[in-house]
Amino acid sequence: MATIFSREEKAEALFGEILKNPEACRRLMDTFNDSLDMADVLDAPTVSAQQFAAALFNAYENKDLSAFLMAICQHSMFDLLRNAALIPFKFNADGQPNPVILTDDAGVLLPNNKFAVSSKVYDRFIRVFQKQEKVKMYLASGYCKYHGYDEGSMDVVEYHYNQHLGLLLIYELPDTVKQKVTEAEAYSTVWDIQMKLQHALPRSVVYYGQDTLKDGGTRYDELGVFLPLEHFADRLERHVETATKIVYGE
Repeated sequence: MATIFSREEKAEALFGEILKNPEACRRLMDTFNDSLDMADVLDAPTVSAQQFAAALFNAYENKDLSAFLMAICQHSMFDLLRNAALIPFKFNADGQPNPVILTDDAGVLLPNNKFAVSSKVYDRFIRVFQKQEKVKMYLASGYCKYHGYDEGSMDVVEYHYNQHLGLLLIYELPDTVKQKVTEAEAYSTVWDIQMKLQHALPRSVVYYGQDTLKDGGTRYDELGVFLPLEHFADRLERHVETATKIVYGE
């Protein structure tokens, strides 16, 4: 059977964390309900009745839940979880930079940025920027995304929305690949961090990468906390301190 996306292995622990948390279940249901009207809000193309039926039957034949969900709400299973802020977004998923880092390790703007950064935004970033052992800081541009069907070809298409400039905090975590942990299992290990960040810093976005960070010849997982300046420009220093304490359990 050919599914649209590869099935996540050993996702039971992650799903179990969600099921026993009423707030998480509510957020998942709300995100699903909101996504039913996503096309009208974001000008995403809608499929015809015949294309809808074809997608539905294909999902049934292949036992593919994501194909079914995309037919009715333009989200895959893990799109719903990410957009409900129940699991992290993957760093640079499918080879597309997200978030796009706009500064170097010293806080200097990288050349040839395609994103316009005003002096006001950059000054705000510089005021909070500092080199630390525990966390790396970057000015970045991040976005949310979901998947749907192309209205003509029925190919899977990726849509981006809610793109913002913000402060990206990068933290080192143990290398779960070395521990032979699947991606879904890794998400369950940072579940408490994700939920605490959502309580303390609503509208922050969490990113995760397995075995993607190299430091001094050693590889680590990396966890990113993205603070869109639209929501977090005020008291930014305090928000950074809050995120760091949550990630390191202080």
